[in-house]
Amino acid sequence: MQKISLSILACLLGITAAAQPAPQPVYTINAVPLPESMHKQVCISGMKYLDGNLYMASERCPVIFAYDPTGKEALKRVEIQVPQQFEMEGLTSYKGKLYLISENISAVYEVDPATGQLAQVQTSVPLPPKSKSGDGTEGIAANEKNNKFYILRERNEDMTRSQIFTYSIEPGDGTLPISLKYESMTELPLENPQWRYSDICVDAANNRLICLKSFSKGKLRQQYLEALEIDANGNISSSTLTNMPVENFTEISNSYKNDDYSMNLEGITVDASGTIYIISDNTSGKAMCDEVAKEKTILLELRKK
Repeated sequence: MQKISLSILACLLGITAAAQPAPQPVYTINAVPLPESMHKQVCISGMKYLDGNLYMASERCPVIFAYDPTGKEALKRVEIQVPQQFEMEGLTSYKGKLYLISENISAVYEVDPATGQLAQVQTSVPLPPKSKSGDGTEGIAANEKNNKFYILRERNEDMTRSQIFTYSIEPGDGTLPISLKYESMTELPLENPQWRYSDICVDAANNRLICLKSFSKGKLRQQYLEALEIDANGNISSSTLTNMPVENFTEISNSYKNDDYSMNLEGITVDASGTIYIISDNTSGKAMCDEVAKEKTILLELRKK
């Protein structure tokens, strides 16, 4: 009888162990050196890894920078002709083209990275406008596998939730860019108005949407990474939200702040090997793109431990 009980117990333990999700890998952080030109008031708010390079979108300067994180050098500037009162906040790519999202006047733009040619992308319903508190469309991420775009609204009107809108991609006709058809909206609760989500990116290898989250009040800052599962149809659900462990994320980021680096982390992307890159927005107000900023831009590299 005791042998049978032990056998049953062993089976139950095996079933329980098999039912447990695999532990999340822990990421470590290092700062990647940037050229001095990136410590001017470039105000980077979006970033995307594409073809071996990191493309970095300036929030208020009409330019996208290309940077080689391996060679540690700036490659080129993609000059763009953007509308007045633009405020570029997020950057992604889809089938070789770059896509920017503007917050001040909420809109999506397609950019040819070779020429800088720009065209506005039509959406089936208007994107959420910038709120009175200054929150609006803050991030954009393309899912090439399921032909979808995810658009992040930093916080809603009462600053209690962040929102992620899912759009399906309708192909263009050769002369017009793609268009976006609204599908759904996912809400992520915020503990209080000091919390926000500042960017998102698709991790295609792991079928997930990585979300950059932070807390800011006075000099106190806390940084977090979270992930939402992407199902077989490209849909997301707040019920799948999980923490992505990063070793001493807040402590390390605060140490960089003491060295005059901006820790207003605004852009996130992941490369083909699974390395995550995060970049900071180093100025506020009207950016003077050729003048040195009070704080330096930081580029963080997160690798699995």
